[in-house]
Amino acid sequence: EVTYSYKLIVDLIDGRSDLNEKLFSKIREHFFNKYTNIVNGNDNFNYKYEYYTVSFSTESDNLTLWNNYAKGQSYTGYNIGFCKNELIKDMVKKGFSSVYGNVIYDRKVQVTVLNLIFNKWNKEFERILKLKKVQKNSDAEEPLKVLFELIDILGIISLFFKNPHFKDEKEYRIIFINSFGTDTSKPTKICEKNGLFVPYIEYKFQKRTVNSINIGPTLDENIFYTSTSRMLLNFGYGNKAINRSKIPLRY
Repeated sequence: EVTYSYKLIVDLIDGRSDLNEKLFSKIREHFFNKYTNIVNGNDNFNYKYEYYTVSFSTESDNLTLWNNYAKGQSYTGYNIGFCKNELIKDMVKKGFSSVYGNVIYDRKVQVTVLNLIFNKWNKEFERILKLKKVQKNSDAEEPLKVLFELIDILGIISLFFKNPHFKDEKEYRIIFINSFGTDTSKPTKICEKNGLFVPYIEYKFQKRTVNSINIGPTLDENIFYTSTSRMLLNFGYGNKAINRSKIPLRY
């Protein structure tokens, strides 16, 4: 997914001659290399940190998502509704360093956000360069600090951009930033998925973060409602809301 954002960053830099060449040539090189490494499979994994994503949808009853993730003639689908504030509060309590928000699918908005970031840090970089000319003994690392901060910001914001064709997902993301070799780093595990070895971080959701269970479209909604109610009661979730889909079935 991030190749979409990295290519967008590179293309926007190529189209802006007003940006400081000294700063943005390095920004362009950084994201172009990351893009080509991912596409060509040449990633060297020399990272100080990794990003881990847990994805939700802001829509609990979406026909596209039911069809994508819970489609079958002999069963119905379910999804779990979470209380966002309680969930994030619990993650902070457990020491997860995270950023969160709605995924942006509108390309015009993505371009606007990136250009605003470019403008702000371009102005800051040129301010520091002018200051260094006046105060020749000023900190030589200040321009590099701007470079690294801008790379970090663009790296994080790129995780909230997706191709407009996925807009029906209406995704809400929580990104975990896992730093290697620090006291706050979390142990990673590996699972196999479609032949790929995927790293992940295990997280146990607390009961109080769960708001509801939502039942997908089905002709036998009363039976599924009763069955779900009994299951929740058995596992100590009897006070959670159970919602039935409002999507009519057609044959």
